[in-house]
Amino acid sequence: MIGSRRKPVTIKDVAREAGVSITTVSNVLNDRSDSMSEDTLQRVVRVMQDLNYRPNALARGLVTRHTATIGVVLAEIETPLFLQALNVIEPIARTAGYNVLMSKARDPQEEYEVFQVLHEKRVDGLILMSVSEMVQDDHIPELQRLRIPTVLVNRATNYENMDQINWDDVTGVTNAVEHLIQLGHRRIAHLCGPTQRRSHTNRIQGYQAALEKHGLEYCDKYVCPGDYTANSEAWRASTKQLIELPSPPTAIVASDDIVAATVMKTIQQAGLRVPQDIAVVGIDDQHFCTYLNPALTTVQLPVVEAGRRAVQIVLDRISGKRTETEHVILPCSLIVRESCGAHL
Repeated sequence: MIGSRRKPVTIKDVAREAGVSITTVSNVLNDRSDSMSEDTLQRVVRVMQDLNYRPNALARGLVTRHTATIGVVLAEIETPLFLQALNVIEPIARTAGYNVLMSKARDPQEEYEVFQVLHEKRVDGLILMSVSEMVQDDHIPELQRLRIPTVLVNRATNYENMDQINWDDVTGVTNAVEHLIQLGHRRIAHLCGPTQRRSHTNRIQGYQAALEKHGLEYCDKYVCPGDYTANSEAWRASTKQLIELPSPPTAIVASDDIVAATVMKTIQQAGLRVPQDIAVVGIDDQHFCTYLNPALTTVQLPVVEAGRRAVQIVLDRISGKRTETEHVILPCSLIVRESCGAHL
């Protein structure tokens, strides 16, 4: 009949066609065929193929306690920064026979709610791609009690007994400032990110360390707000404040690449040149950096490598290959392009 749908093949259909019990088919599906004759095993497999039988993954998960899924929770998707990690997480997981469920959680309450949903779906492991905000996250240790293999990426709170991957913001900014000093700059400004994030503290530390190492004085007037979660007007105001100083900076390290792009535009609108008058360095290494004029020198955050390491740790935990807790600190590389003046 036109419009009618063919009923899905069930485990009963396979058993009847193969001339075996439902239990026998179930044993084949769940790799419990050691005591089964080769003829019976092959007959059941052939019938499943002929009937195009597709076992219900959720039902199998209830029996095996495994659903072949990994949950990935992203703190933000407004920028492509964390989404880059999915480009490596998903294919590695798929190759290992796992699907990826991606969710967004902007704050601890949303994160807790997402955990509840993913736990109900019986995910086999979790990857948390976080912003380094200092928040109350008492729900995280609950994942240990539930025995869900979990990797925390860029988490502000340190959980000694959980697998964690972070990056070295301190050295990343230190190297950027030292690079500018080697190019001859002595008045170097820094637009700071959100003060409630660990990355802010670490980057200020790296900025100060580079100045001190080279005998340069730290000046409050060269440190201005560059909160990338705020309105771009604030970034423009900070840039104007810097370039209107009696002794303006000859270089600015911005809090991220989007802020850096606004800094460059503000400098150029003031009739100054980048990098001839003021050099600019960003942080993140987002895809648009090479399309700016001039192309943006930036501190690369190793988000992609963090995703690669995280999914491998989760898979190793699930399979039992890994038992020791892993704490990884990834380096932040300086990507030198045109905006710092090195290529002039």
